[in-house]
Amino acid sequence: MLSIYDYTDYRRFLQDYYAWAKQNKRGFSHRSFLADAGMSGPTYLKRVMEGQHDLTPTSTTKFAKALDLIGQDAEYFSALVGFNQATTPAEKDRHFKKLMELQPARTQATLERSQYDYYQNWYNIAIREMLAFLPYKNNPGEFSRRLTPTVPPGKVKKAIELLQDLGLLAPASDGLRASKALLKTDPSMESLFLPRFHQSMAKLAVEALDRFPKTERYFSGTTVSISPEIYAVVVEKIRALRRDILEHVQADPSPDRVYHLNMQLFPLTSGPRKRGRKKKK
Repeated sequence: MLSIYDYTDYRRFLQDYYAWAKQNKRGFSHRSFLADAGMSGPTYLKRVMEGQHDLTPTSTTKFAKALDLIGQDAEYFSALVGFNQATTPAEKDRHFKKLMELQPARTQATLERSQYDYYQNWYNIAIREMLAFLPYKNNPGEFSRRLTPTVPPGKVKKAIELLQDLGLLAPASDGLRASKALLKTDPSMESLFLPRFHQSMAKLAVEALDRFPKTERYFSGTTVSISPEIYAVVVEKIRALRRDILEHVQADPSPDRVYHLNMQLFPLTSGPRKRGRKKKK
């Protein structure tokens, strides 16, 4: 039997449950599932699984019943639906915290919590990059002084512990250094982690206008009118530029400072009204 706690995407859980039930429950079908849920509509389950329909609180409860989820399992399913369907970082954050509260103690849950903490604080990423030119050998004060804005040594220690837990550090002859390991994140979790990360970096960018002289920071912006087709072209050019910059950065033989590059392209007006939005049931 599937465990709801192995999932961070309720639609994926529904897909796997459907495949499992087809093999293990005699007479199981879309219709029988909806009948168990006290609902009708032969294609509704399929459309939910494919992302064409969202669940409401009422239909979430009915789906949990049809899935034989009770108590904490049903509560987790409800939080998972809320997390996946949330439209703002604050909503996602609230539902994610609920998911972590309900998760049984296990390695995957700990990893998800650690990844959340990693992106929650900008200095975790900055410290990881600092390790390219400054080894950690129980010297949190030195890292604290170099970070801008300054971060207390206690938080530096916690950041180092977090990086170790995530497998992002490796011992070297002169202390701890950043490893070449990549942080693998569940795609369904990126919608929580990355907006938070970009928010914190955007805030630091605003503060950088007053914190650093022009010789140490670069800001530029252009306001334009474009079509969806040209938007796609501009985005690809930004991606190509980012790849080109990373190649130069990786070839730098003697880095001595950590920078963050924000590339932003966002609308200042609403677009044409779209039709055919997803219905809730």
